[in-house]
Amino acid sequence: MARRQMRKQHRLKVVLVGNVAAKAADHLKALINAPSTIVPFPINHEDSRLLKELANADVAVGHFFTERMARAARSLKLLQAPNAGVDAFRADLLSPQTTVANAYFHGPGLAEYVIMMVLALRRDLLNLDAQFRKGAWIGSWTKGEIPPEEVFGRSLGLVGYGTIGREVATRARALGMPIKVISAHPPKKKPRDVDFWKGPAALPQLLKESDYIVLACPLNKETRGLIGSREFAQMKRSAFLINVARGAVIQEEALFRALEQQRIAGAAIDVWYRYPKNDKPFRPSRFPFHKLSNLVMTPHVAGWTLGTRQKRFQLVAENIDRLVEGRHLLNVVQGPRRHSRAEWDATS
Repeated sequence: MARRQMRKQHRLKVVLVGNVAAKAADHLKALINAPSTIVPFPINHEDSRLLKELANADVAVGHFFTERMARAARSLKLLQAPNAGVDAFRADLLSPQTTVANAYFHGPGLAEYVIMMVLALRRDLLNLDAQFRKGAWIGSWTKGEIPPEEVFGRSLGLVGYGTIGREVATRARALGMPIKVISAHPPKKKPRDVDFWKGPAALPQLLKESDYIVLACPLNKETRGLIGSREFAQMKRSAFLINVARGAVIQEEALFRALEQQRIAGAAIDVWYRYPKNDKPFRPSRFPFHKLSNLVMTPHVAGWTLGTRQKRFQLVAENIDRLVEGRHLLNVVQGPRRHSRAEWDATS
């Protein structure tokens, strides 16, 4: 009697690369419906054990993917970023059959951060707090000093007008701030709710006219090094710069010199030029930004809220289920938008 063949569903191997993904292992297990084996690697650098696990992985989830990792992962069907940026992926070395996808949902958190910094910079909040803890009443009305200007009526210039830029603009308008925008593809007709919306060639105008400049653009060949010494010279000396895009959008030394020499009033920087590979103390630049009093420094936390984390990993889990079910994947950056269900069937 011929042996009856039974079809069973392939058990997915999902490797979680780096702290962000690995520390969400239990959360992902609860969200993924497809039969799967979760392999967490809570290290932020490549490792021989990690390379071995990637050799037969179906899915990798992480915020970085090096050349050696890409060459090792020859069976990979999905490389899923639990974040928006994929500039730390060597996606060019992946198989054409590997899908690269990302996740967003950080717009509200990033926008709240930007508004927080607009207000903190305008009121010199960190310095007021530090001095008052020492007993100094600087800036107090009791001393008759000239007070700071209000944010109301001060213009906010956005470089980039995607999800983040629009969320920032919504909140800034509520504070009575005129909005100026440049983006790669401005509309033919300007919407009523922005003061102007132009293409990249209008960057000098935006820098010259804005009281606050917010970088919210993707990092690519057009935006890498976009802001340098020439651009700082075009800004008002009273202007504040806020970067929630990528560190490399601003030329590193030019930023340091502009703040050190007070060519602009100040800045809030959340994205940097180098990142730690372990939990040891680590400076984010070769320049001593930490010594500057007109700078607010944060360690890439602007969009990292509980809401962002929950929604991103819900999307990661949904994409893994969609992969197995042969449905179209969400937020595809590169590669096939769907994979045939036949790829996941096996006989026994």
